[in-house]
Amino acid sequence: MPSFSLTIAASLALVSLFNGVASFPSGNATISSWAPNQSNISLKNMFTSINPPNTARGFLAASLSTSSPNYYYSWTRDSALSYRVLVNQLRSGANSTIDGYLQDYVAFSQNSQSVNTVCNCLGEPKFNPDGSSFSGPWGRPQNDGPAERASTLILYAGSSSNTDLKTIIYKDLDYVTTVWDNQNFDLWEEVNGRHFFTYMVMRRGLLDGVDYATKNGDTDKASSYKAVVANIESRINSFWQSDHITVTIDQASGVSKPSGLDASVLIASNVGSRADGFFTPGSDKVLATAVKIEAAFANLYNINKNKADYLGTAIGRYPEDVYNGTGTSTGNPWFICTNAFAELYYRAIKEWTDAGSVKVTDISQPFFAKFDSSATSGTTYTAGSSEFTSLVNNIANAADQFLSTVHYHQHANGSLSEQYNRDTGYSQGAYDLTWSGASMVTALNAKAGNPDL
Repeated sequence: MPSFSLTIAASLALVSLFNGVASFPSGNATISSWAPNQSNISLKNMFTSINPPNTARGFLAASLSTSSPNYYYSWTRDSALSYRVLVNQLRSGANSTIDGYLQDYVAFSQNSQSVNTVCNCLGEPKFNPDGSSFSGPWGRPQNDGPAERASTLILYAGSSSNTDLKTIIYKDLDYVTTVWDNQNFDLWEEVNGRHFFTYMVMRRGLLDGVDYATKNGDTDKASSYKAVVANIESRINSFWQSDHITVTIDQASGVSKPSGLDASVLIASNVGSRADGFFTPGSDKVLATAVKIEAAFANLYNINKNKADYLGTAIGRYPEDVYNGTGTSTGNPWFICTNAFAELYYRAIKEWTDAGSVKVTDISQPFFAKFDSSATSGTTYTAGSSEFTSLVNNIANAADQFLSTVHYHQHANGSLSEQYNRDTGYSQGAYDLTWSGASMVTALNAKAGNPDL
């Protein structure tokens, strides 16, 4: 494979960052100036995790860290979401060199579906550098992975002539139709139950599958996937708890989360929703949940107390978290989760702009009141009006406060670890976490008015 140079990385990032919508709010000027180079760095760092020496073709390491912690594995979820970033770059006209890496991903996916696993299922969460499945104790199955992989490969199918794609995609989606309502482990690998995040990415995977199957004339597949989606949507609606979306229902084991608040709900909206208003970033229940999650972290971490005005709230996974990156003590903010807020805000702005307006409801009023003190239930902001412009500018500036927090706490060279310490702000946990880099790119693309598909 050709090496991935900074020049190529720059060409990828610039495709996404400078095709923005002219009327889209620019946000903070400092962050806008920082964004292009940071996107270059994050893309370059992501590629160091793909095909490291002496690994199976298409292996993507969650991190190159091999001890304290050892993340030198390819997680189905992390790989799907990271490779999706590259598919979006390819679709945006980036250098075609990355197609070779995506072909490698297809090969690794095909292998992952066929090797022996402990769970004897497609929900096996992670694989060794040689492509074999991890056989030690772990939270399995994790049934979000096949759905995410299917969505990524369906997106890639529009730019590829690889004939293996259809077989891989249908195998993943057929699996989803059989296990969609089974209890399984969440994306943090700590809780066995039924999870909002998992249902959302399953719904997207199957709806993507409906479109893909219809395009390919496989009407029976399309019909079967669509039928399951209706049941999944009913499940998803049951997660609403009067003022927030709870993270898990029917928990069988694992970490206790009395608050029910978890940043994965917002990540689910960013990566698992479609442009149909169903728990999308700009929808009322998702916005209400964002308010609750931010409030839960505002006074939890010392770095959120008496912080500079230009910084946003540092966001962790969930308030009860005790994982510190190597063991258990106290949880910390994560770059993925802080980026998720910025991306959610910018995706919401794009959603309302495309729709032409947004109406405040009883549910979303607490969110809009943060940015317009006069916002009441029933208030409608029409795109192009001064009220709409003021609102989205305020929200864009708030999004950039989250990005300022990431900028402030990242390594000086622009790399992003897994976590940053709740007291000192210094990075800890796995270094150069690939998913952190991917979340940085998608947040900055959303900021440019071009959120990833």
